[in-house]
Amino acid sequence: MKKLFTSGLLIALTCCYTMIIAHPRVNSMFQAPTMNVDGTASSIVSKLDKSLILTDTQKPKLLGIVTGYLKQKIAIQPLQQSNLKAYTTKMNSMQNGLQAKLKPLLTLTQYTEYLGLKPKSFDETNVLSHLYY
Repeated sequence: MKKLFTSGLLIALTCCYTMIIAHPRVNSMFQAPTMNVDGTASSIVSKLDKSLILTDTQKPKLLGIVTGYLKQKIAIQPLQQSNLKAYTTKMNSMQNGLQAKLKPLLTLTQYTEYLGLKPKSFDETNVLSHLYY
């Protein structure tokens, strides 16, 4: 009877393990959804334009910066689950890089206003959250 129970348990565990590993769709249910980078970047620039009154020269440059930043952010997203320390380090570096690109692009007044637009925490309904968190 013990052999039968042990064999059954072993088969059940093997089936569960195989199902999780063999079917990536099951695994992907636990991952954060990816964003539409171009659409999100355009929305961010549009919202910033309303607040900062961007020039026609600034808009395409800002769109390129934001698009690149969002692509980098998506690329490191898996680290958030597998290696939080590495993820945090990379996010901090990316944030510093973003600020370094924005500062010379924006006027002092615009940059100060930009810093004031930071939401208190990540808010899915505020597209600017993707720049700060």
